[in-house]
Amino acid sequence: MSKEVLLKAPAKLNLHLGIHPRRDVRGYHRADSLMVAVGLFDEVRIWERASGSGLSLSLSEDVGVPAERNTVWVAAQRLCEACNRPKDYAIDVRKAIPVQSGLGGSSSDAAGVILGLCRLWGVDVGDRRVMDIARSVGADVPFFLRPRPSLLAGAGDVLEQTLPEIKGLPIVLVRPRDGVSTPAAYRAFDEAPIKPHSPEAMCRAVGQRDAAAIAAALYNNLALAAVRLVPACADVVSWLKMQPGVLGAQVTGSGSCTFGICERADVAAEVAARAYGLREGWWTFACETVGLGAQFC
Repeated sequence: MSKEVLLKAPAKLNLHLGIHPRRDVRGYHRADSLMVAVGLFDEVRIWERASGSGLSLSLSEDVGVPAERNTVWVAAQRLCEACNRPKDYAIDVRKAIPVQSGLGGSSSDAAGVILGLCRLWGVDVGDRRVMDIARSVGADVPFFLRPRPSLLAGAGDVLEQTLPEIKGLPIVLVRPRDGVSTPAAYRAFDEAPIKPHSPEAMCRAVGQRDAAAIAAALYNNLALAAVRLVPACADVVSWLKMQPGVLGAQVTGSGSCTFGICERADVAAEVAARAYGLREGWWTFACETVGLGAQFC
């Protein structure tokens, strides 16, 4: 019987995202990014195929990228090569994390495949080869291998500081109809770059597990680029900030999804329902921050 593994890959939020104007030798902007995982999951299933069958990838929806360029495919191919394993695996991804939202779905799925293959092979995720592959696939992928609240630097792929877990922080997610592609957001940022704030205030707030302080310190200097591309992002942020029980709101990543930190879980659920009924095309979801990363089923 073929070996297989099933896991849930979480979305992420950027509590602080500070993009620096200059690019490094790889062409990446330096990014100060403090991320947390939340309880919105894609489902990733991997199983062995007959020898010589090669890799196959199926997704529950079209994400606008050919299979051979999908981060999941790239991660599986590179990891098989690095670990000298046959590329005879089928991968199926059931999407729940909306694309072009700044929620990290593609990076989390890629990390999920890396974690799943390591589980099948008995390979330590901390192996240098594994981490190198994760970084090569995408800047956020290393975070999802061990997604505790973390401050990352470099291109958002170099761990600077691991922070205390903040499980159970109530979150409402609201995404307008249109998404934002990450390359388009960075091009818009380059047209009018903004020097970023320091992440120190957010690090202190997370370290103290203080929800009000976290909400007050929310920051994203890529948000204005997202707003120029999808003006409805600004409408969502403004609307969320006016809702009773919402402590603070901000665009996550390159957008177009916005998140609100709420006083209680029932507030998050009520705000999500209210937003869904308010504007046609708004996608909403109530969840919490999670202490675990990808969860094996």
